[in-house]
Amino acid sequence: MTTLEEGHVPVMVDEVLTMFAPRPGDLLLDATVGLGGHAAAYLEATAPDGQIVGLDADATALATARERLNEYGDRVTLINSNYARLKDAVTGGGIVEPGGSSLQQSSPAESPGLYTHCLFDLGIGSHQLASSDRGFSFKSTAPLTMRYGAQEGLPAAQLQPLNYLEQRLGHLPDAQDIVERLHKDELALVLRTYSDERFSNRIAGALKHRTPRTADALAEAVAEAVPRGYERGRIHPATRTFQALRLAVNRELETLSAGLPQAFELLAKDGVLIVISFHSLEDRIVKQYFRERSKRGVGEVLTKRPDTATVAEIAINPRSRSAKLRGIRKKE
Repeated sequence: MTTLEEGHVPVMVDEVLTMFAPRPGDLLLDATVGLGGHAAAYLEATAPDGQIVGLDADATALATARERLNEYGDRVTLINSNYARLKDAVTGGGIVEPGGSSLQQSSPAESPGLYTHCLFDLGIGSHQLASSDRGFSFKSTAPLTMRYGAQEGLPAAQLQPLNYLEQRLGHLPDAQDIVERLHKDELALVLRTYSDERFSNRIAGALKHRTPRTADALAEAVAEAVPRGYERGRIHPATRTFQALRLAVNRELETLSAGLPQAFELLAKDGVLIVISFHSLEDRIVKQYFRERSKRGVGEVLTKRPDTATVAEIAINPRSRSAKLRGIRKKE
């Protein structure tokens, strides 16, 4: 087991497998393969010939997934890509596997419309929180990057469509850019938009005054800016600020909105798409997209209300506490 795998527990695996009801020979498109936890469970459930195609923007996590899933041989195809480019990635549009080998023409990744199942496990993983060099953790002394990796350094000219931050700053910003280069009112708007932070103006003022350069300094500045008893102590005072910066840096809401229609298109008839989200902004996008597919008569929503983790799972894996699982079946 690698260092990244230690302590990593995939969320709601039993619920995912129950809704998928996978059989031998099925094909999973895992849009957020991470460390490969859900993928491994799927491969076991679809033995001896079920396959997965897994994407992840985080090359470090993908390397760990490759090692973890190595025993399944050619049943696994892994691609270092963001799911905003899902169709291009799985049809071999210039994407190469980590390690340099191109996708083979016979790869199941090149079979649009034939995927039995598709999974999105959104949000930040425990392995990313534990990373010492990206600034995701409140205790990290790392610079304020908060980037997953696949789009690092990408100029704004290559991003379509551009969001406000990219138009404003001229490139895909990291968290430091957002904190330092935006005006106070703009920074407050980012915090409200991406996290519904009630004290966004107060926090933005504190960050502009102190201009923290590390994650721990950012967390400290936020904690000092908000009232005592913030959220009755249920979450760290900087939780929503970190969420807002992470979502903005990685274009997570835009990426999700772009990825869902592509995933649905890639499903075979009667294929199932599952999305596990971890906050209301993502869940809202998923709910609205599923509702739109249902109204058009091309999808059957499988979850009137989102499924949540069991008490037993939450005790073992606290990250699952905020997980919401929604599913939809493709009718045609």
